[in-house]
Amino acid sequence: MKRFCILSLYFFWVFLLCAQTVEIPGAYRWTGVNKSETGLDYVFVVPSSSQATIRFNTTSGSTVNWYKFHQTGINDKDFFHTGNVLSTAEKDCGYVIEQGDVSIYLWVSTYKEVASLYPDEEFTDQCNQVRLAGSGLDIPYYTTDGKWKSVNRVVTFKTWKWDDILKDLKMVDDTVQCEVSKSGETISLYAPAPYEKTLFTVIDSIPYKGWNSAIKKITTSEEYDSRAILVKAVVTQLREKAINELQSDMEDGVFGGSAPVEMEFKAYVSGDNYYAWEFMQEDPNEVDDPIIDAIYTDKILRYTFNSEGTTYVRLKATNSYCSKDTSFTITIGESSLEAPNIFSPGTSPGVNDEWKVAYKSIVSFRCWIFNRWGVEMFRFTDPSQGWDGKYKGKLVPPGVYYYIIEAKGADNQNYKLKGNINILRPRN
Repeated sequence: MKRFCILSLYFFWVFLLCAQTVEIPGAYRWTGVNKSETGLDYVFVVPSSSQATIRFNTTSGSTVNWYKFHQTGINDKDFFHTGNVLSTAEKDCGYVIEQGDVSIYLWVSTYKEVASLYPDEEFTDQCNQVRLAGSGLDIPYYTTDGKWKSVNRVVTFKTWKWDDILKDLKMVDDTVQCEVSKSGETISLYAPAPYEKTLFTVIDSIPYKGWNSAIKKITTSEEYDSRAILVKAVVTQLREKAINELQSDMEDGVFGGSAPVEMEFKAYVSGDNYYAWEFMQEDPNEVDDPIIDAIYTDKILRYTFNSEGTTYVRLKATNSYCSKDTSFTITIGESSLEAPNIFSPGTSPGVNDEWKVAYKSIVSFRCWIFNRWGVEMFRFTDPSQGWDGKYKGKLVPPGVYYYIIEAKGADNQNYKLKGNINILRPRN
C-alpha cells in the first residue's frame, strides 16, 4: 500500500510538470537547447517587429510568479509580475516562472538576419572543419549562469558521402545544424569540412509561417576549395572455411584465421587525392611511425596471407594539406594437422563416409593413400578434400589402408605423417 501511494504521488507530480508549458504565439521555439548545459527549458526567437506575449499554461490554480533576468544570469533576477500571461514581454532577456515547487526558465531572443558570409582561408583545421565568418550569424541568448550562447544556423554545401546501398561514394547536398561560437567580438560558424569544391549557404532555421516573410538564404561569393579527404575501405575475406578446417576465435573487426586467407581490399577516396595500401607488422593506431613492409596503389587489391602472425593493413590518402587513413587487422593462426584412422564409406550416407584430415593454416599439402600391397588408391593436394573410399569408381573392400602426408604450415612447420586407415563396413 505504501509503495502504491509513493508511485501515485510520483505520477501526479510528473503529470503536473507535463501539464505546465510555455508558449509565445508567433514565435519560433528552438528545440536544440540543452537543459543540463544551459539551465533553460525554452529558447524562443521573435521577429524584431513583433511584440511578445508569453503564456504559461498550467492545470494548477496556485499563484504564478514571474522573474526577469539578463546577461548576468538568474543570480540577478527581479520579481515583476503575477499571473498566467505576460503581455508585451521584453525581448533579449530571460524569465523565470514559478508556481509552487516548479520553476521554468526561458529566454526570448530577437531574430537577426545573416548579412554576410565567407570561409576563413586562414583557419588552421581545414582537414576537419570550415570556419565561416561574416555578420549577423548569431541569434544570442544567455544561460541561467550568464554564459553567452546562440541558436544554431542551418548550413548547406556539396560533399561526398558513403552510400551503404550503392556501396560507393555519392555526391550530395548536405544540410547540417552548425553551432555558432564567439571569441572576443568575433562570431563564427563551424561546419564539417566538405570533400568537394563548394559554396556554403546559410538557410535560416527559423520557420517564417505567420511572420509574413520569405525564408532568408545567404551564400558565399566564391567556391571553397576543399582540402579534407573522405576515405572508405571495403574489406572482404573471400575464402570460406572448409568443414574439416579448424579456426581460431577472432575478435570483432579482425580478419584472418586459418591460412591461406585470401582478402579483397577496395579503396574509395574522394577527389584526386593520392592513396595506397600499406602493409606493416606494427599497429598504426599505437605506433606513430610504423615501418612499412609493402605499398600497393591498387583501387581493388587481392592479397593472400600465408604466414602466421598479425599484419596491419592501412589505407592512407594524402594531399598537400591533409591526411586520412583507416586500418584493418589480419591475424593468421599457427598450424595443426591430424589424420583420422577409421571411416565407413558406403555404410550410412552422409555419416563418416569420407576420410579427411583436420587442419589449420596448412599452406602446402600432398597426401597419398595405398593398399596393403603398395598400390596407390588415391592422391590429393587440397587438405579440405578427402578420400571417399573408392578406387576407379568403386568402393574398396573393408580393411587396412595406409596414408603418407607431406605438408607445410603457415608457421613454417613441416609435417611428415604416416599411418593406417581402417575401413569398416558390415559384411552384408
